[in-house]
Amino acid sequence: MRPGATLCAALILLLSFFIEGIFFIRANSPTYDEAVHLAAGYSYLAEKDFRLDSEHPPLIKELQALPLLLGYRLPFNPDRQHWQDKKGFLIGQDFLYKSALPADHMLTLARLASLFLGGLLLVVVGWWAYRLWGRSGALLAMALAAFDPNLISHSSLVTNDLGVSVFIFITFYLLWEYVNSPSLRLLAETGISAGIALVSKFSALLLIPIAFTVALLLVGSDRPLLLPFHRNPRERGHKVLQAAAALLIIVSISLLIIPPVYFFQGFGIWLSGLQLLLSIAQDGRPSFLLGEYSYEGWWSYYLIAFLIKTPLGTLVLIVLSLALYKTGTRLTWRTVVFLLTPVIIFFAVTTQSKVAVGLRYILPVYPFLLVLASRVATVRFRRHWFAPLLIGTPLVLTAISSLRIAPHQLAYFNEFVGGPDQGYRYISDSNVDWGQDLRGVKAYMENENLPIIYLSYFGTAPPSYYGIRYQYVPGAWPLEWPPPADKVPAGASRKILAISVSSLQDVSTPYDPLFRWLWLRQPVAKVGYSIFVYDLTHDREGLAKLEETYIKAGIRLPP
Repeated sequence: MRPGATLCAALILLLSFFIEGIFFIRANSPTYDEAVHLAAGYSYLAEKDFRLDSEHPPLIKELQALPLLLGYRLPFNPDRQHWQDKKGFLIGQDFLYKSALPADHMLTLARLASLFLGGLLLVVVGWWAYRLWGRSGALLAMALAAFDPNLISHSSLVTNDLGVSVFIFITFYLLWEYVNSPSLRLLAETGISAGIALVSKFSALLLIPIAFTVALLLVGSDRPLLLPFHRNPRERGHKVLQAAAALLIIVSISLLIIPPVYFFQGFGIWLSGLQLLLSIAQDGRPSFLLGEYSYEGWWSYYLIAFLIKTPLGTLVLIVLSLALYKTGTRLTWRTVVFLLTPVIIFFAVTTQSKVAVGLRYILPVYPFLLVLASRVATVRFRRHWFAPLLIGTPLVLTAISSLRIAPHQLAYFNEFVGGPDQGYRYISDSNVDWGQDLRGVKAYMENENLPIIYLSYFGTAPPSYYGIRYQYVPGAWPLEWPPPADKVPAGASRKILAISVSSLQDVSTPYDPLFRWLWLRQPVAKVGYSIFVYDLTHDREGLAKLEETYIKAGIRLPP
């Protein structure tokens, strides 16, 4: 393929990625953490105060809030008591739903900032694949990224998972370039990128052990990690010292990035945020996996999540790239070290995690694996038609699998487990239900002419903002207490229960389940895969069970 045609194809893939992201943004309601992330980022810029959401570094949140600050200069006047008590979720809800701008407009601006970071990741994935495998490899890598449902969804949300993935990936790409051609410029750029990652999310701290592991694995190779001003040492010990010195310079430069992001308020805020995160991680979180519940997590959780939430076509290409390592452009030791060491260490660390709530925690492994998979584009066979078939079939399957669920990519599951319709049987939380389908509930009520419903909603968005009139059903606790006093009339012609998957799974109440009785009933509809709808109109037993949930939760119904 000619360079001009390659560039045109790459731009089409990038445009496709943005279009998918925009459709996702338009269709999905605020997810659980978005309001607090946006309010926190805005408070950092407007107030230079970092008390909100301090367990996550500020940079990505600042970038996402910047369009609101530059374009509208919204006042930031949180409730004084909420501000003093650091009640971030309440402040986030007030900021998003009580500002002069419509909440959907505010959220769209912030999400678009995140989507541009996703576009940057797509470009760097293609560029590194081009440097390794040529033009065909670059296009395959970009295509896999452009249609990956996990990258699309998390690039379209006001969270920091995609942002940290971008800068971790850029850091190791720059380090790879540095190993190929050591220079002070590349050394400094690697340090800057690492620093940006460190102020994006604390999981970026894994950069340091990963980089040292990479350096050690390269010591005996033809391209060890050397200082640009003192190359080609003869002894192994000198190579180790040079690698350690280079990494020390990178780490030192990265630490210099931290103070400016905190407006030069010192390292203490960053360190206290890290300490808070470690405390939260030590306490664990309620989790669901394959019908089991735990506050301690499972060593296999993230590996299972990866295997069932990654398109099968992508998994096939990853395996083929490793299996055919001698065919096409050879898979060298140096390439293996750079592309697989971050993946292996991320997965190894997650085996010890007590927080098992979402694939997003291992999102940084995806760009490395997509570049690895794209090596298959260099494979050649005696029968010329076989290579395009071998590559094209998995790629087309990935694209179809992803597009058929659009714009609900957050709840993506591959066909191995029955697709998104069956995903709720395996894992929970942000893998399938993060509060994103509230807008769809309103559309369902309008289509069915339902004036009021029973609703158990796992999320932080107020249903009333979308015009949803409902009777609160326990399961997930609303931010405002007591909940609305509306009640489904006893003589209502239809009694419909809409329930979030997280409530249906009883993740918060596994030992005294509220909704196990619903598992024996078939939903009459599913709203975007995360909210199930049950018709209890003529189900006396079901209505009685619903009444029992209030007793179990200790809630008295309004008269």
